[in-house]
Amino acid sequence: MLSIDNITKLKTLEHWFQNADWEDNVPWNRNEPLAFCGVTGSGKTAAVTKFCAAQSNRLYFSFRNLTADIAPTIFSSQHPEIFSSHRDNWSAFFSALKDHFAGKYHVLAFDDLDDRNDRDDFLKELADYMAGYDYRSPFVILPLRKHGFLTMPHYYSYLSSYMPADLRRSFPKMTDEDRMRLYSITGGLTGLLSLYDEGLPFNENLKDFCRRDSQFARYGSDILHEQFRSPESYSGILTAIASGKHRLSDIAAFAGYSNKKCGIYLQALCDAGFISTKKERSEDRRSTTRYYFDSGYMSLWARFLMTQQVESIADDMALCTQVNDYIDHTLVPDHFRRLCIRWFFNRRAKYEMHGHSFAEELHEHNNCGFDHIYGSGKKKCFLKIWTDLDGRYGAKEYQTLEERSVQINPFYHNEYFFFSVHRFKDALWAISKQYDNVHLVEARLLSC
Repeated sequence: MLSIDNITKLKTLEHWFQNADWEDNVPWNRNEPLAFCGVTGSGKTAAVTKFCAAQSNRLYFSFRNLTADIAPTIFSSQHPEIFSSHRDNWSAFFSALKDHFAGKYHVLAFDDLDDRNDRDDFLKELADYMAGYDYRSPFVILPLRKHGFLTMPHYYSYLSSYMPADLRRSFPKMTDEDRMRLYSITGGLTGLLSLYDEGLPFNENLKDFCRRDSQFARYGSDILHEQFRSPESYSGILTAIASGKHRLSDIAAFAGYSNKKCGIYLQALCDAGFISTKKERSEDRRSTTRYYFDSGYMSLWARFLMTQQVESIADDMALCTQVNDYIDHTLVPDHFRRLCIRWFFNRRAKYEMHGHSFAEELHEHNNCGFDHIYGSGKKKCFLKIWTDLDGRYGAKEYQTLEERSVQINPFYHNEYFFFSVHRFKDALWAISKQYDNVHLVEARLLSC
């Protein structure tokens, strides 16, 4: 199996560490910890342990399977060179640490704190420990899923998932189409990507993923049990959303809950990061809230793996076909569109000039062939996103779209962005080189 190297995540920690070590003009308070945040499977622990291993004075501790009361005893017993005897409370624990390091710069990491409800004493003593340093305070890292529960002042950094451009470097032998498929079913999470065997074709990996006892299949169940005391209460709701029901009333009817009770469960799923909401207009033009999965993995898991009855989906040809169609025709298009829109908005300022803004979307030209049109005044921005995995696009498709766009706005007042999972034909690249307002973006180059 390929081991994903947490280069991006490691650089994030190195950035914070270097800033912490500056003598003057420190951009953050060295007496406050860094909450290093990311969902389960994002690579927090791997990045932190690798980072700690490179530091001379460092200690890594994990609260996994420990209560906060027993943790100082367990932690101190693992380091007899620091603790002459076991310390059974946090005040004694941190006092021994301070004596040991005696003003030396050091790194402390406390992992799996999310799982503790009895953490108040630990956080209080940690805050006092850090406040006791006037110079060269310790660099304290708290790997967390979320940082909202922290009562002490802190800084935070969120781990971003791997993008298609990152996967191109990690999986150089894969086709562009298979990389997009892999991104769509893993969400770019390190823990899921590391299960992929590049020595096998994508379809063979998918068969392995879809075994009932595979690590890939168990991940969804694990994080559901990690977040909720009664995960079975949410299975009907997740199945409803995966089946295409996105309104509260439809989800409640499918799951057998009242609208009020279903709304509470939906909010809990939103808070845990499983789903998100979108405001959409219904046919009668009323604005309604709809619920969608945040990740392709959860969508795939809830639809096919959560209640899986066969040992392997590969044993059922009809079901196997459904899975492949769902990936190619639902997950890939949906995730590719999201990536393209995010990519555009992260870079739109580069093309906004002379007071023209691309923030406002124009809906009156929805039938012109482009997926999105943004702009105000004379300047317009046209986006076309080709999501299918089979076609390559060139000059012919471009000419058709350009002719429609100039009926709306003159060519030289427009910026054109064309996105494709596939590589574009050479003829379209020639057009892009000829006109500086025609921009081509392929999936393999997407990094948001």
